[in-house]
Amino acid sequence: MPPIQSKGVETVSDELALVRAAKRGDMGAFEQLVKRYDRNIFRIAQHITQNREDAEDVVQDAFLKSFQNLEQFQEQSKFYTWLVRIAVNESMKTCRRKTTPCRAKSRTGRPIRSSFISRKS
Repeated sequence: MPPIQSKGVETVSDELALVRAAKRGDMGAFEQLVKRYDRNIFRIAQHITQNREDAEDVVQDAFLKSFQNLEQFQEQSKFYTWLVRIAVNESMKTCRRKTTPCRAKSRTGRPIRSSFISRKS
């Protein structure tokens, strides 16, 4: 029987292989990363922006920004972690631009103050 965590290690090494291939210009590899994470990134963006259209824009912006800055990804964390940070930053930027602020809530249902999650992107 294989170790319980072998799938997680496989996923990380598979993710790293895709990132490295994308860094070498393999568009198919980056497309696989998009397909793998777009649904999760959308959920995060929608949770923060509380708006489907804004969340869709955030997803597009987050993947575009990650692609444009792929060479800056230092591979010291998971690509997904880096991508989530970009998406959160883009979501908060979207919220700051709106006249009606976003109403992101924590898992406990309390509003999240933008100072907790707002960082320069």
